[in-house]
Amino acid sequence: MTRAAPRRSLDAALRIASALLLPGAAQAAADVPAVAFLPAALRAAERLPAPPGCTPPAVDTAGRVRASPLPARIPGEAAGATGGLGRPLLVVRSALDGPERAPPPGSLRAALHAAREDGGWIVFAPALAGATIRLEAGLRLPSRTTLDGGCGGVTLLAPAAATTLLLRDATDVIVSGLAFAKHPYAEPGERIGDAIGLAGDFDRVAILHNAFARCGDGCVDIVRRDASAAPGRVSVAFNRFADHNKAMLVGSLACAEGRALPACAEPLRHLSGTLRPTIRLSLAGNVFLGTSQRHPKAVATAFVHSANNLVVLAPTRYADGRMSAVYGGVAASGGILVSEGDIVVNPGAGERLSAGPVSAQSEAGRAREADGAVAVLRQAAVGELRVRETAREVALAELAPAARVPASDPRGDTLAAAACLLRHAGPAGAGGAGPAACLAAQSAADRTATASSQDQSARARAAVRH
Repeated sequence: MTRAAPRRSLDAALRIASALLLPGAAQAAADVPAVAFLPAALRAAERLPAPPGCTPPAVDTAGRVRASPLPARIPGEAAGATGGLGRPLLVVRSALDGPERAPPPGSLRAALHAAREDGGWIVFAPALAGATIRLEAGLRLPSRTTLDGGCGGVTLLAPAAATTLLLRDATDVIVSGLAFAKHPYAEPGERIGDAIGLAGDFDRVAILHNAFARCGDGCVDIVRRDASAAPGRVSVAFNRFADHNKAMLVGSLACAEGRALPACAEPLRHLSGTLRPTIRLSLAGNVFLGTSQRHPKAVATAFVHSANNLVVLAPTRYADGRMSAVYGGVAASGGILVSEGDIVVNPGAGERLSAGPVSAQSEAGRAREADGAVAVLRQAAVGELRVRETAREVALAELAPAARVPASDPRGDTLAAAACLLRHAGPAGAGGAGPAACLAAQSAADRTATASSQDQSARARAAVRH
């Protein structure tokens, strides 16, 4: 089979945009065409202060991690997770990989073996900063474990068919500061796994400040086979996703074709019973650059609060020449999506769905799945985009105050808000507390500018009257 990486229409858009913009020009989003928005935001991000460097975990005399700033920085649903805090510090010193039954000493696979007993805090030796670990097979992450890449951006390169990191029945886990990629693969037709896959009775999982590109199937798929009463609380925050087709699927397969429960015919009527949303995701401060679909897709038994994410849409060209679907976030089969303060950019021609039920994305509204519930609050849209809400009050009722991520309004200066998100996303931002302070400063500036404008208008009206 010929393996063909997809060609992205965004590449051409960026080349055109670079010619359109003057270096260092400060422009509001209203002055920047959609095709030029991302390069303008990237330039603005470069002018912002760099996030601080990463602080290594503090270790006691017994070799156990006693302190780290990472757990306190987890927003939303997984807040309270401590990962490998109180567990042994395990240092990866080798980029080698080997068979599961006999991993090379000092390798990541060996560290994960050691963490199976009672968890651990896994870090990478400074000599591995920027290194690529070529995995022979996927890895399984145990409970009470932190996989801490620091700010070094160690890359995990996995076979296309493997799920790079599998968290099955894992609780209290933190994954931070890593880059994920796959060996070359072709879509459609080739069997491909996820970059990070959550399955079974997982809970309190935080995925922070990672970089994902050409992930395989999904970059982060959070999927249970069946509806479950067990809580599955997850926070995916401050990550960078790029050059990928289907970013995230969240929920259970309870309503999947061929095995659907009776409640799936009208799923929104069963949200207090069979299809109660027990998988709860906080999706916050991430950037999706040149990704195509599922930002995210929420299906049965899932609730997603998407807060202050930046999504720049682009189609994926399949190996057979067809183009993929392109859309922002959707809800299907009774899944629930609340989009709050997100920025969605469509640099291409033709209208796209920024958020809505699955029927709003499907051709002529003929979806094979029932709709979910969608509410959209203070979304900034750049380019030709449409929003469709459905069962809005049902969606908003699921916002739990204790786990709600505070979201800034990006509509005043959308370019500045996007720059904040770009500056803090990915491994390079892992030493900081995320973009919240930057976004708050931008919102305060917007309020000051608005108040000044209103004051000037009032004085002008008063002068006219007198």
